[in-house]
Amino acid sequence: MLKLTPPLTVIEANLFDPSLSMLRRWSESGSCLSPADPLILVEDPECVELLNAWKRVEADIPDPPITTPPRPMRASLATKVRQRCATQDHAPPLQPQPGLIVRLDRVMDARGPLGWDLPQPLAVLLSEPTEERNLWYGWLMASETDYASHWDLVLDDRDEPRDPLAAMVQIWNPVHLYWPAASAVLGQLQPARLAAVRDLAVDLGNTPPPLGNTRAGTLVQRTTSGGHLVITGTPLGDSEDPRQRYRELYFAAADLVRDMARQSITQEDWVVIPPNPNLEQAHQSIIGASSRPWWQSLLETFKEGARAAGLPHTPEPIAALGPAEPEAEIVTSWQLADWISYQVIPGAIGDSVRLRVRLLQCEPLLVGLERGKHVRQQTLLTAEMPETDLIAGANQELTFFIRDATGTTLYALSLKNGQD
Repeated sequence: MLKLTPPLTVIEANLFDPSLSMLRRWSESGSCLSPADPLILVEDPECVELLNAWKRVEADIPDPPITTPPRPMRASLATKVRQRCATQDHAPPLQPQPGLIVRLDRVMDARGPLGWDLPQPLAVLLSEPTEERNLWYGWLMASETDYASHWDLVLDDRDEPRDPLAAMVQIWNPVHLYWPAASAVLGQLQPARLAAVRDLAVDLGNTPPPLGNTRAGTLVQRTTSGGHLVITGTPLGDSEDPRQRYRELYFAAADLVRDMARQSITQEDWVVIPPNPNLEQAHQSIIGASSRPWWQSLLETFKEGARAAGLPHTPEPIAALGPAEPEAEIVTSWQLADWISYQVIPGAIGDSVRLRVRLLQCEPLLVGLERGKHVRQQTLLTAEMPETDLIAGANQELTFFIRDATGTTLYALSLKNGQD
């Protein structure tokens, strides 16, 4: 096994330890944090020890003599600085469009900043908008190419200029991005390169990784099912493969992006329609009393589809919901066979839904939405990454699917106009 750079301990600290800016604020103000700062620093002994270590480092750093000449910058660091400068000089406007790579360094929803600490910026590649306002579908990106797997697309010279933070696309780690949270452009993929990323995402559900080389830290050149030449890592190995832990860390980091999207949908709903205890009434006042919300038709579609396929489809009890979720009576949770459970969470006026899907079995399953032969959204659910959100809209001619790890379709259901 090659020694991968940076070590997993460094990656975990960068993703989840308190940011340096927060440590500085706490160091300068004693134990007093602003109302916008999370209280975890006060309550977590590990965070307190980290702060104490930070103070010791600050105290031990001597002031450099004025006559000391500056040390030359390492070549690898100088390359990254040049990449970042070139990206800033040639970056397109911060307007959402397919192929745009954006940076997230703030946590917010429709109400504004949420006051969560983000230790390091995250990068997201945009694929396409969803039916929800200000919500885009895409994939998390990362810089640690040593940890690339068979389902990580590594960028190359064709994708310059780009920021070094965005070195590879985590095809296995799709997200929904609340667009107003994007703070800067890190690069942009050309249409052919975005097509290659989408091809690889489709292959994730249709093409099992080959047997053979699972050596971490190795990059290979391969061709997608659509004929695009790409660079990826090798398939994952056993539990000793450090890339397994790497995935767990980045999937957890992506949960922050997903939570922003979830909360933004709820908050955007309140922006679009004033609070109303009866969602049916709100919908009827807009589209007329003769129609019912599409999301209710969608529930019937799922029930009828399961019945036609001879699959068990049973309701699940719903736990108490937090203040950021819709009213309990408009959230329904169901179990489909022994494969998944799902919740149907309607949008503001019932013409879009969020499907929150959770894996129930031990074996991985691929779930997603496609239109014709084009996969719109999909996620590989595993024991380590068991949950995802899918965004669907009325009149989008979408099909919901469940596939096993070999790409075999276990279940497919047309969502067209709420009909089976």
